[in-house]
Amino acid sequence: MGVILKRTLQETLKLSAVIISLAAGLLGGLVLAKAGAVDNVPAFSSYLNYRLIEQHITVFFLICGAMLMVIVSAVGTGLIAGEVHEGTFRILVSKPNSRVSILLGKVLGMLIGSLMLMVMSLSTMYVMNYLCGNYDGNIFIKLLSYFPAYLMYGLIVTLFFSSLAVLLSCVAKKRIIALLPMLLVMIVVLVLPLVVRLVLSLRGGAGLDKLAFVDLNYHFGSMFRWCTEFFGGIKGTSGQLEIPTLLMNMFKQTAIDPDIAHQTNGAVLTTVNDTIPVTVLLGVYGALTLINYAAGFAIIRRKDV
Repeated sequence: MGVILKRTLQETLKLSAVIISLAAGLLGGLVLAKAGAVDNVPAFSSYLNYRLIEQHITVFFLICGAMLMVIVSAVGTGLIAGEVHEGTFRILVSKPNSRVSILLGKVLGMLIGSLMLMVMSLSTMYVMNYLCGNYDGNIFIKLLSYFPAYLMYGLIVTLFFSSLAVLLSCVAKKRIIALLPMLLVMIVVLVLPLVVRLVLSLRGGAGLDKLAFVDLNYHFGSMFRWCTEFFGGIKGTSGQLEIPTLLMNMFKQTAIDPDIAHQTNGAVLTTVNDTIPVTVLLGVYGALTLINYAAGFAIIRRKDV
């Protein structure tokens, strides 16, 4: 199993994946540095909240989102389907390796490699943001303090999407056949609800609560918020949280009494959207991850090659 793990780790850390990870980190760091460059710095807490929200969105959509999901999906769907299609899986099972140990070695190699790529991308983002931005030391230390939260959330993303990719790889006999459903999930379940939510938001927000039940951006956004709460959470005024509200539906804006609005210097109140409790989401996605992996291991034991 050790040899298989090492080989899978090398395949996961191939040059193209490293380039994608570094590019995502570079792009994220440059965007954050440019956004953080202001002539008149506002109050410390207000400026910090703006920078944190921008960093959260960048990590959520770019690094632990598009970059990590694409790499995990591409690698995971080829673990078994690629070997079967190329005929090398017969060679593997002919050696003194059980099918379970073969798949376990491949899964562990992919998970370790994916996490290494995520660390590489996040580190690059922070370095570029620090070098190209103009931050007070205390601001940057606070930005950096969320690094463990991003790793925690990235682990959740990696485990779930890798489990789905591994299951499809065990079922399919060609990598492309396993990869297409993964792309369909990303487009239909991730991108389409985002567009629908933006349209509903522009029309007043009616129906957003119902959309939350099928919107993976809201599901993973809630789990992302849960991870950040261990290190300070996501804070800000209704204006500062407007973009996360539109993109991830993690927050909702509620009109309040005009007298209260006058005292709070605003006409809306931003609260956490708990349409689905995060404990339920963690339980459901955790159970799905275990089921996907268990089904994959069960299928590989009987797979005809």
